[in-house]
Formats: sequence, structure tokens, C-alpha cells
Amino acid sequence: MPDDDDDDLSDEDDFGISDSRGTNLFMVMRSAISEFYVQHKRTIMHVVLAVLIVLYFVYFSYAMYYEFGDEGSIRLLWVTCLVVAMLLLKLIARLLRPHLRKMSSTKSSKFLRRHQRHINWFVP
Repeated sequence: MPDDDDDDLSDEDDFGISDSRGTNLFMVMRSAISEFYVQHKRTIMHVVLAVLIVLYFVYFSYAMYYEFGDEGSIRLLWVTCLVVAMLLLKLIARLLRPHLRKMSSTKSSKFLRRHQRHINWFVP
């Protein structure tokens, strides 16, 4: 028959921490990690994105080095060029958007917007 000392040990895990203290420790760690992530979310996402891009280009470079000329490598090359071109266009558009908005808010465009209904009478 087990004695009462064994029941006290059964409430502790392998590290000698009781369940309630272990749970509290886990909750404190979880909230600290969550708070850190919320504070640094943008930086973390940029780092993850940069790592993924570097890994893709390592894969792409190896695939082109390993066997260039077959159908699969040509497809990979074209798709990669297409995606890079689309991303560059998106970046350029995002960088130029403030300048384009500033240009479209000039006096002539304001005049055209204000009198568009009258101008449409004369321009078919």
C-alpha cells in the first residue's frame, strides 16, 4: 500500500514544479512572447519574408545550375522573371503613388472635376 508521501510527489512533474506553478510559468511566458510579437510584428514579418526570399533564390540558383535547358528549368525561369517583374511594378507604383496623387490634385484637375458635367455637354 503506498503511503501519503507518494501522493505529494504525484502532483509534481519531472522538474519538481507543481502543476499550478508550471501552468503559471507557462502563461507568463506565453503572454511575454505574445506581447513581444505584437510590439515587433512588422520587423518579424520582414525578417521572415527576407529569409523566405533568400531561400527561394538559393533554390532557384541551384536549380538553374543543376540542369538548365530542360522544360522544367525554363518554366521556373519564366515564372520567376514574371513574379519579380510584377513585384517590381508593384513597388514602383507604391513609391510613385504620392507623387501621382499630388499631380492629380493640381488646379487644372480640380477645375476639370468641378466642371466635368458642363464639359461633357460639349465633348461627345
